[in-house]
Amino acid sequence: MIQRIQSIWLLLAAVATGLLFKMAVYGGELNAGGTKELLVGQSYLLFIVVAVLTLFQLGAIFLYKNRSNQKKLILLSVLLQLVLIGLIWMEAGDFVLANSFKSSVYKVGAVLPLLSVVLLVLAYSGIRRDEKLIKAADRLR
Repeated sequence: MIQRIQSIWLLLAAVATGLLFKMAVYGGELNAGGTKELLVGQSYLLFIVVAVLTLFQLGAIFLYKNRSNQKKLILLSVLLQLVLIGLIWMEAGDFVLANSFKSSVYKVGAVLPLLSVVLLVLAYSGIRRDEKLIKAADRLR
């Protein structure tokens, strides 16, 4: 299970997605002084999407015996990651409107979904490579 490279990519994607619970996705300096940051836990929708994504990615690791279901779960995770990126963008817009910032910027947490998408694509390509290897071995029999 863990000896396959795609399991490592899936584990790293789950860790990257799970880090969103602790890292800020948007923040800035307020006009009145001080700073304020947007965390995933402040929005129920973001929290639920990140929790489901983390569970999907961890669950895909244990589907190593059923590669077709594993690939479907990875594709669903990529789709949900893209939805998460859009939700973060929308929440950041609402966050800016609700607060008066002197300067604001996306934080490191906003990059983690993009990193997770890359890791999921690498895992998907590893699964396809395994399928090709098995088909080639079956032809030899």
